[in-house]
Amino acid sequence: YQLSAISYQLSAISYQLSAISYQLSAISYQLSAISYQLSAISILSILINLELLGDTRGKFNS
Repeated sequence: YQLSAISYQLSAISYQLSAISYQLSAISYQLSAISYQLSAISILSILINLELLGDTRGKFNS
């Protein structure tokens, strides 16, 4: 009886650990998606800065 109870507890713990690992993998996927979005935003900001620099240069030249 004690052995069966211990085995049940161990199986419950293993299920909890697997659930935690799934949650962690989901969080890692979300973090990677956020990093991709941040890189895209940084690229857009660089392009916008280049366009602004081009506009100011054009104004100064004229």
